[in-house]
Amino acid sequence: PDIGMTLWNLGNAYVKAKNVVKATKLFQECLSVWVKSLHATHPLVIAVLDGLSSILFDQELYAESFQLNRRLHNILKALRPLSEDMATVCHSMGMCCLEIGQLDAAEEAFTESVRIESAL
Repeated sequence: PDIGMTLWNLGNAYVKAKNVVKATKLFQECLSVWVKSLHATHPLVIAVLDGLSSILFDQELYAESFQLNRRLHNILKALRPLSEDMATVCHSMGMCCLEIGQLDAAEEAFTESVRIESAL
C-alpha cells in the first residue's frame, strides 16, 4: 500500500498543478497497485475510482468516466447499496450517459439515484 499511497499523493499534486494527463496516469497506476495489494472493494480503491472518474469527466472522457462509475456502482451495490455514495455514483453515471447521448440509460441512473435518496 505504501507505493499506492505515493502514487496517490503524486497524482493529487499533479491535479493541483493542472497536469491531468500525468495525474490520470498516476491514479491508474495507484489503482492497479491497490487492487492487487488490498482488494477491489477497499476504501482506498473506491476513492481512486471516484477521483479518477471525476477527472475523466472533467476532461470530457465521458465513456471512460462511465466505466469507472460502473465499477464503483458494482462495488457499492455489494457493500452499501442504500447510501449517499451509491446515490452519487448513480447520478454521475446519469451525467455521463447524458453527455454521450444515452438518454434511456441516463434516465435509469437518475431514477436509481432518486430511489436511493428517497430511501435514506
